[in-house]
Amino acid sequence: AHSIPHSMNKIPEMVWLKKRDGSAEFWAVGHKGLDGGNAPWTHYLQISANSIEDDNVVIFNDTAPTTTHFSVGTDGSVNNSGNNYIAMLFASVAGISKVGTYDGSSSTQTIECGFQPRFLIQKRVNGTGEWHVLDTTRGWGSGNDNWLSLESTDAQSSYDFGAPTSSGFTITGSNNSVSNTGGKYIYYAHA
Repeated sequence: AHSIPHSMNKIPEMVWLKKRDGSAEFWAVGHKGLDGGNAPWTHYLQISANSIEDDNVVIFNDTAPTTTHFSVGTDGSVNNSGNNYIAMLFASVAGISKVGTYDGSSSTQTIECGFQPRFLIQKRVNGTGEWHVLDTTRGWGSGNDNWLSLESTDAQSSYDFGAPTSSGFTITGSNNSVSNTGGKYIYYAHA
């Protein structure tokens, strides 16, 4: 295991890790909302897959990040002597960004962020579902929203996800990978 210093001066709420000089390695994602928020840093997601959250490999050393450090386990995908890695750390900043979660619904619901987002990454964690990427430049909010998938090389697709509001966003219900009763979802929104 390894503890790595960072200079965010706040606790990272989402961490992306990737080996830079090895093949067939995946982007590992930790998020404060994994495992239903109970023991989130024992679980991880892969950006390269639309799969459910997992805990079969110790990615984040089963240790929550602090205001000064984050931890990685001994798995070679995130910690191997002689290899180089990249880490991207995300935290909520009032009026700018929000790392959050929501429970799914069979109907449209509003997710509060405290600002009007222009960019959104969203993923279902307790079932399969794409990593949806939406932004207002490509029409998020127009009704038939163009979206990209982080785990795919496919061209953008369209679906009515909902729309940004002055203090968050609406999300449409009854789609398992977007919002549906029983689903647990994570997101990152940016102004």
